[in-house]
Amino acid sequence: MTDTSARIISGLLFLIFSPLCLWWLRREYKQRGKLTWFGSILHVVMYGFHGMFCGMLAWGAESTVPPMGTLAWLGLPLMVIGVGITLYAMDLFQKFSRWVGSDTPGLQTNKLYRYSRNPQFVGYGLFILGFFLAWWNTLAWVGLLAYAALVYAVTLVEEEHLTRTYGESHREYRQKVPRYFGLPKRS
Repeated sequence: MTDTSARIISGLLFLIFSPLCLWWLRREYKQRGKLTWFGSILHVVMYGFHGMFCGMLAWGAESTVPPMGTLAWLGLPLMVIGVGITLYAMDLFQKFSRWVGSDTPGLQTNKLYRYSRNPQFVGYGLFILGFFLAWWNTLAWVGLLAYAALVYAVTLVEEEHLTRTYGESHREYRQKVPRYFGLPKRS
């Protein structure tokens, strides 16, 4: 398989699967108030398809990892910081079922969630940015833009669910804390 065909196939899988997955997640949140095990798996697989797409954009279809580029000195630390932020943010949920929305113990507003309503997305975004800086090529922007679009769509689905579930407390939280990153607003 050529690099071009692998990139096209992985891109098509991502482009077809993600909207279907988002539709399913929204449907489960509306009907059940949480995700089923199947919805949770779809949620994870959706990010897996994005990861595969990003890998194809950066590395192509070859079975070996190409050498790092000149920006690896910046990309690798961003990857480590991004994974650290993601894992720290997700640790607030304590277990996998909470990570993917099938078991929500309550509205999370402490630690990193004081500065971002979605710190796990910010952390993983830093990881993706670092990945593309380390293995830069001209197609990198496609993967970064795809991640930004995916995160925005998932955020809208989740915020709709959180507002429906937590009502006024979630609306107040949204007013105080930025969606992705920044300083909280004083009340």
